[in-house]
Amino acid sequence: MKIFWTTLNPRLRALIVFIAGTLFAMLGFLATGALEPVNVLFSFYFSGLLVYFLVRWGVFAVRVSIVLPNQEIPVYEKLRKNPGRRRHGPTSEAEFIDADEADEELHPDDRVIGIFHNGEAAAYPLAALAAREISNEEFDDTPAVVSWSPVTYSARAYIAKAGSGPTLTLGRHTHTVFNSPLMPNDDGSGFVQFIGQAVVGELAGWTLEPIPVITTTWAAWKQAHPYTEAMSMEGGPEFDVFERYYASDRNGIHSLNPTDKRLYGKDVVLGLDINGEAKAYSYPGLIEQPLIEEELGRKAILVLQERASATAVAFSRTLNGRTLTFNGLNKNPHRRSAEATASGEGEREDYEPWLIEDTQTKSTWRAISGECIEGELKGERLEMLPAMTGFWFVWSRFYPNTELFGAIGEIPE
Repeated sequence: MKIFWTTLNPRLRALIVFIAGTLFAMLGFLATGALEPVNVLFSFYFSGLLVYFLVRWGVFAVRVSIVLPNQEIPVYEKLRKNPGRRRHGPTSEAEFIDADEADEELHPDDRVIGIFHNGEAAAYPLAALAAREISNEEFDDTPAVVSWSPVTYSARAYIAKAGSGPTLTLGRHTHTVFNSPLMPNDDGSGFVQFIGQAVVGELAGWTLEPIPVITTTWAAWKQAHPYTEAMSMEGGPEFDVFERYYASDRNGIHSLNPTDKRLYGKDVVLGLDINGEAKAYSYPGLIEQPLIEEELGRKAILVLQERASATAVAFSRTLNGRTLTFNGLNKNPHRRSAEATASGEGEREDYEPWLIEDTQTKSTWRAISGECIEGELKGERLEMLPAMTGFWFVWSRFYPNTELFGAIGEIPE
């Protein structure tokens, strides 16, 4: 019955509620005396007001079928339209500049999304990508889509192909699922940005293959990838217009308070989904314990948090058939100051990278890139895993009952 109701046309559902509300109000008046014309008008008014508020709360939103990660039975979730007037991004195509030119536009502590794929490195300032939302790219010969959702604090990149079909060209969103943007393709299909799954159109049910990304500072990314390109800030905002939202207690544009109270709604987590086993690592927990070695989905993994750049990242610990173990090599100092943002990111002068060392060969590795820079394994790279950043209020909806490291009251000292 619930599925039948949620899949009905939204206008029909609203009409049924209006009629039911009117009849209920009239019955109330009949029970107390004669039904006067003014009472009939009030019944219509009451029902109209009821429907209005239910519309505002999204009760009559279109429902789409979505299979949540690691689940088998589809659920029907609200496809919510963006409130207010549609925001338009920059009209010109994004320009990419080299690292030296980017130094003139970016401060060392500016947040960027970093991607290293097929031997090519690129950085996308959050402020620039927040205005554009989507960047359709190619890394070598691989089509890719890079996206940033400030509302859910999720940086994502996917291979822009659905099987053997044509290359996808995704655009700016007008609707959301669980506050995650629905990225529209030219053929009418729409992909949920948080998990890459299509829920409308002819590609509904298809999930895109993720490409690993990190969110870090420009100084940290440039030092790890000196030959990187960067998306220019030209034509975009000079600062991240969502800073106030990050600092507020509002959970999404369409309010979505977490049902899982192990973390606050806007606590940032790094999420992993490996071979059907999912786990989230809270940033507050990782700040206190910045190096974690364990197994997830039958894979030996390494989860790191470089405090100086507020960068959380995950790697496979298996290299050339051998499983490595690691220790911190130099200090991993806390940031000197923290802005009032959910992720605790603050300004820090003179960035110094955190280096780690494997116990098998005593080789030295960069924590944020997984590159070996000194020792027997110099030149090797650990496989970066497609870990997902996001606010807890949205991660816990897409991954209900997830394992969690660093819950409130359980953060290691």
